[in-house]
Amino acid sequence: MYSCEDRVSYSRIDKDGLLGVSNVVDAMQDCCLFHSEDVGHSAILLKEKNRAWLVSSWHVVFVRRPKMGEVFRVHTWPYRFLGIFGCRNFLMETPEKEVLAYADSKWFYFNSLTGQPTRIDAGELEAYPTEPPYDMNYSSRKIPCPQNLSLVERIAVCQNYLDTNDHVNNGQYVRLAVNFLPIDYDVAEFRAEFRLAATMGDTLHVRTGTENGFFYVVFTDEEGTPYFISEFQER
Repeated sequence: MYSCEDRVSYSRIDKDGLLGVSNVVDAMQDCCLFHSEDVGHSAILLKEKNRAWLVSSWHVVFVRRPKMGEVFRVHTWPYRFLGIFGCRNFLMETPEKEVLAYADSKWFYFNSLTGQPTRIDAGELEAYPTEPPYDMNYSSRKIPCPQNLSLVERIAVCQNYLDTNDHVNNGQYVRLAVNFLPIDYDVAEFRAEFRLAATMGDTLHVRTGTENGFFYVVFTDEEGTPYFISEFQER
């Protein structure tokens, strides 16, 4: 298990003074990247080898979002590797062990030269010993895309949205999606599936709707092919 300590800053709170929904995901992603740095397999070093870990899905359960100034810890560990895929848990808690949020995520190993997923290198597997999965309800990484969605906005991909892989970073998708939630929507659970990497010059067509008690925010291309599908459940 890899752990890091953090504190809720003013730049990351919402109007209620709580760590924002997308900022919870950011804190988890940051912990994962710090883990990679500290075991000598950073995203920058992987890029030099034309490799990358790309996220395929998130499933985050929010128990309580910490408030402004509150100290919290994020823990992460991989629990399974299979073929091109790696599965990783996250746990956010207070120093007193109160659980704030927990998550499952699925990633795939990517060859940037071929533009295709590839089998995980042996050195990557050795760097990340697996541990038992967290006790939570596990869902499919695939999210069925609702058919009756309304087009509400178009967003041009700008340089600020890109990461070192020249794709829109997964955290940016989440941050943008949260902007389309109804006012005062208290998120209890969040799922996301990343289907197509958007790059500079692409336009995200934002489509929203409700189905079976869930609120969906989907980013597609002009023809309706999804880049990103997110599913929110209200508390």
